[in-house]
Amino acid sequence: MAKEIYNLGEKYRMNKGSFCYTGFGSRKSGNHTQKQFLKVMDKNFSKKCSVYVKSKKCKSCKKSMDMNIKERKKHIRAQLKHEPYIMSYGTETRILKQMSKCKKCKTNNTKKCNVKNYLLFSGADKGKCEEA
Repeated sequence: MAKEIYNLGEKYRMNKGSFCYTGFGSRKSGNHTQKQFLKVMDKNFSKKCSVYVKSKKCKSCKKSMDMNIKERKKHIRAQLKHEPYIMSYGTETRILKQMSKCKKCKTNNTKKCNVKNYLLFSGADKGKCEEA
């Protein structure tokens, strides 16, 4: 009896830890256990994931993203009015300075990604893949 309960618990944990990932290095079905998912992610994306997660927390990266978004909006508004948009030299240098600060920040002291970080990075979903 105790052995059956243990096996039921093991099955439950496996279902709870299943992931749907159909990207680079995935299985054909797209269904992975937590161990398989981590193995694929560690093999292919360990460095990229840690840099990505660090860039999400870095203040200079957030600031450079905001500056780029503002400039893109100005460019789009000008295009809608059929006018040329030329970024000023000062704005361009400020953006470049922020981007270099961001590059330094996100590559220093990176930490190994965990399952939650890999899910955020890869866009994978928890649970089994739906068959179409």
